[in-house]
Amino acid sequence: MNVNQTSFYSKLLLHHGSLHELMADEEAFTNVPTSWNIIVTDVENSTQAVKDGQQQLVNLAATGSIVACLNISRSKGIEIPFFFGGDGATIIVPDDILPDCLFALQLHQERCSISFNFFLRVGYRKVGAMIEEGASLRILKYKRNDLHVMPIILGDALQMAERSIKSSSKEEEIKGLEYNLDLNGMECKWDKIKPPRNQNEILTLIIAANKVADQSKVYSQVLEKIEDVYGSDVNRHPVTAKRLKMVHSFSRIKAEVKMKFKKVTGQKFAANWWRSFIGSWFVKNTATGRNYLNDMIQLTETLLLDGAINTVITGKVQQREVLLTYLNEIEKQGLITYGYYSSTSSILSCFVTAIDDYHIHFLDGDNGGYTQASKVLKAKLKTQ
Repeated sequence: MNVNQTSFYSKLLLHHGSLHELMADEEAFTNVPTSWNIIVTDVENSTQAVKDGQQQLVNLAATGSIVACLNISRSKGIEIPFFFGGDGATIIVPDDILPDCLFALQLHQERCSISFNFFLRVGYRKVGAMIEEGASLRILKYKRNDLHVMPIILGDALQMAERSIKSSSKEEEIKGLEYNLDLNGMECKWDKIKPPRNQNEILTLIIAANKVADQSKVYSQVLEKIEDVYGSDVNRHPVTAKRLKMVHSFSRIKAEVKMKFKKVTGQKFAANWWRSFIGSWFVKNTATGRNYLNDMIQLTETLLLDGAINTVITGKVQQREVLLTYLNEIEKQGLITYGYYSSTSSILSCFVTAIDDYHIHFLDGDNGGYTQASKVLKAKLKTQ
């Protein structure tokens, strides 16, 4: 085991302070080792799946991709960066856990196909191979608030890897390992979340710089503009404790159990339903539960920087119009291409190992916010 390579991400310097100022400092970013690997998962035909009312399942499949790899990496004491994309995920891993992660994801792929009749594409590319093809991949570790540490990427290697994997007809299969798909901790028990204030909307945005060399400067300016228009993270956060409500429907809990476990039993279903029922009481009636909700809001991923800006925010229509006017201007200048989608609520899926231990929460706009924004973005890119 190459300890230095394996512990690369855990040993990165933790940065604090203004995000838009940090984005402008290219020297703060470190090259990802060429020996690391980019894993990409993606629900094929996710737009149609969302139209068919399967967004919760699509989000759960993406969340499960991350949970499967995190359960492996955490068991080995290895810290890895990951990015939720609504209908898929990107995870960057060292060689030490690559076979285990790929095998787990193949099992996850099989379960999605058998239980829910949709195809979860799974593939990987070596970072070094992407660099040889002309891509770049630099990373920074940022402490966004008191609880949440997030990776920030400059470069286009993740996008190049995704395009390469999507265009490939067949991916390598990993065989001969013991059954290792562990999705324990994956939860999706929250109802659709209305914006914190009435008459607000949920805005899902994907913004991509047209040139890698411009990413640092352009993203710094865009993030500063978002803050100018919408306010701080707290002001534009789509989730508040009073709007959170757990659901106890048979179909939702059954779907979660089918996604998490190889065999669906009455005992597992009952345990998941009971956890949801008790959870509702716990977060409303205990100090620990209320603290958990407050922590949960800080640990919800409303902003991802994976070589593009991906964000889910809340605000008024007038604020959106101001921001889009600015984005249209810099898009006309050839600096960016962007896609957006507006909805009336957001969707939350979670990875919770214990109430007082590790948890992270993934947010998407309702009706497939990220999927819809990506569709707009891709349509624009085709005409360029």
